[in-house]
Amino acid sequence: MSKNNPIVAILTLGEGWHNNHHAFPNSARFGHYWWQLDLGWLFILLLQRLGLAWNVKLPSSDQLQPTSI
Repeated sequence: MSKNNPIVAILTLGEGWHNNHHAFPNSARFGHYWWQLDLGWLFILLLQRLGLAWNVKLPSSDQLQPTSI
């Protein structure tokens, strides 16, 4: 089972949001909340704005909403 680990996320600049990665494997962004530092995402965003990255995939806001069973 994967878990988000804030300590690892800080040390690895966002890669520690491991559960987010498994929940949305095609997403370019691992940190889904404002407090989840993800510098890799910021770099991808910069590349996208410079026209060097395209078709960047993100989960929709509906997908990010918690679901109840």
